[in-house]
Amino acid sequence: MRLTHKTIRPTGRPVTLTFEGHPIQALEGETIAAALSAAGIVSFRHTASGAPRGLYCGMGACFDCVVTVDGHIGQRACMTKVADGMVVAGAPPASPRQLAPEPTRHAPAEQHCDVLVVGGGPAGLSAAIAAAEAGAAVVLLDERPSVGGQYAKQPATSHMDAAPDAQFRLGAELHRRAQRAEVRIKTDALVWGAFSANEIAALLKGRETVFHPKRLILAPGAHERPVPIPGWTLPGVMTTGALQTLVRTQRVLPGSRVLIGGSGPLNLQLACELLDCGIKPLAVIEAAPRPGLHAWRDAWRMGRAAPDLLCDGIMMLARLKRAGVPVLWSAQVTALEGGARVQTAHVGDRVLEVDVVALNLGFQPEVGLARALGIPHRFIDAGLGHLATETDEDGRTALPDAFAVGDGAALGGARVAMARGRLAGLAAARDLGLAAP
Repeated sequence: MRLTHKTIRPTGRPVTLTFEGHPIQALEGETIAAALSAAGIVSFRHTASGAPRGLYCGMGACFDCVVTVDGHIGQRACMTKVADGMVVAGAPPASPRQLAPEPTRHAPAEQHCDVLVVGGGPAGLSAAIAAAEAGAAVVLLDERPSVGGQYAKQPATSHMDAAPDAQFRLGAELHRRAQRAEVRIKTDALVWGAFSANEIAALLKGRETVFHPKRLILAPGAHERPVPIPGWTLPGVMTTGALQTLVRTQRVLPGSRVLIGGSGPLNLQLACELLDCGIKPLAVIEAAPRPGLHAWRDAWRMGRAAPDLLCDGIMMLARLKRAGVPVLWSAQVTALEGGARVQTAHVGDRVLEVDVVALNLGFQPEVGLARALGIPHRFIDAGLGHLATETDEDGRTALPDAFAVGDGAALGGARVAMARGRLAGLAAARDLGLAAP
């Protein structure tokens, strides 16, 4: 279904694609996953064993939603935008088209810059702005069509928001500041190779390019930790971030009976955003115990560190209570069942009828590029644990020319990411003999 909101209206031109031979109405600027979700389609393909698969991570990391587009296999539905007349299929054709032209004999394009930033979220944008304002020639690469990352992701070009919220405004402001600082932003840029801090290979809209920066800043962000319970791969089951992307940026929802489970504030935020669109979630299943006097020390520490965020959490809980959305504390979604899509969810001794389930049990830093460069990491034994990149206070790694910042280096949230990004950008500029304004 397509969601309505008092301040958001569709602006994309109506287009038509076909999926498995059936016409699907879509809006120019939205993704294939959004168009299929709006049509109520959650099963995009089948595995070799015949198991159905659909959207899961919503950010191009899991490759569960790959489809065949105009004969090209392996295209991510969550990343590929629709086009009028596009032909989409779940199964590859008998004779698939080439993914790319025949390899050429000439060498890939090469670009030199002072600072290369990989990742266009709050950390990467903050680093790029700081370095560029100090006078460095900065290039920023991001795989998505627009910058902002997951926290400050922007509405799809299929829609316009007349009253954007704080997260939308943050992403737009960081983008404007980067443009004013003359950061060269390259979107739809896939970094596929890190041979050294001064040799980074990427595909820019399909064209091979090797970057030779004097300083490298890695800010790839984090991805949600999978929740591998029985039935977690059923179509209609996805990460909380994936469903939030559909709701916030694409304004679609693949069903009406929505269950949200796991732990953390992102689940509460998604529940409130669904209420904004007139959708009442069945429940929020929270693994943590109910807040109370027993947790006063944690509440005191949170209040000292970020009183506004603590207030936001209290307000979200109050809103869910007013709307009659139950929050089940110390509970977990233990199993999911269904056929072509998820149909029931087990929560303790309860069995709920569902058609969409969003799960989040925390995040994991995206450390692949840093590990490819041989940068040391350490294990953070907190919560479910995660790998973190070893850096100094400025984000510098064991490689003198490479920095790692934001949630892609160690989990800390958007505010910490922006602060660490700025420190790294300034340090990179100082290395080049440039002083901050």
